[in-house]
Amino acid sequence: MEIKFSHVNSKIFNDLSFVIPKGEIVGIYGDNGDKLLRLISLDDEARGIIYFNKIRKLRRNYYLFRNDIVLVERTFVNLFNVDNIYEYFINYIRYKKIEVRDVNEKIKGALKIVGLRLDILERRISTLTFSEVKLLQLALAFLSNPKVILLDEPFRGLDLNIRKKLIRIINRLQEKFLKTIVIYSSNPNYLYQYTKYLIVLYDNKMLVEGNTSDVFFDSKELDLYKIRRPDIVSFILLVKDKKNVKLPRRVDVKDLIKDIYWNVK
Repeated sequence: MEIKFSHVNSKIFNDLSFVIPKGEIVGIYGDNGDKLLRLISLDDEARGIIYFNKIRKLRRNYYLFRNDIVLVERTFVNLFNVDNIYEYFINYIRYKKIEVRDVNEKIKGALKIVGLRLDILERRISTLTFSEVKLLQLALAFLSNPKVILLDEPFRGLDLNIRKKLIRIINRLQEKFLKTIVIYSSNPNYLYQYTKYLIVLYDNKMLVEGNTSDVFFDSKELDLYKIRRPDIVSFILLVKDKKNVKLPRRVDVKDLIKDIYWNVK
């Protein structure tokens, strides 16, 4: 199944249409990709027109989508000027009008999904580390049980260990809970490693979309518009072009080193 966005119009985009495979981890790459996320999130501030699964998003039917699509911002924005984490959860549930039978169990479940301990509820947001804030944002997003979770530069500023933890959580959301995850990143290395489907923007238009590996390896448009490929992809293509050695498509550098060793040998 697919999630269709059509006739997306704003001051930036003009009649942009695209498809996001349902239940996949999808990447958005290119200029103004973060602004496209805001349009997908059906944020009124984006000032665009969008059709979500053929239904036009308007003020009068906004309730239909309110909690179906959730945007996790690049940086945390304190909506309620509340520092206590438990109080912030309560305010968020009220703000989003999330209907729950047991508020505490709902919060507990959201924290468990992202690997945060319950005692974090006693702490203050101002005391959290950058990585803890990122996990808190994910936990808040999951409270409404959205169909689509949008992540704006989720890996920026994270060290390798925290990044690995975050991608494990993202994979779990996709595999176990069948969530559609859309990641915008300006770093093609992350998109190549972590996404299955890719949308590439150029000059505020859809340039190419498809399987992430196929787009990065085969798309001539990337060469035409000098769009940066992932480092490992660029290296594999360079070896093929300069040395006439065809290496397998790899994501892990360690696997690539093994391939090089055997080809040289």
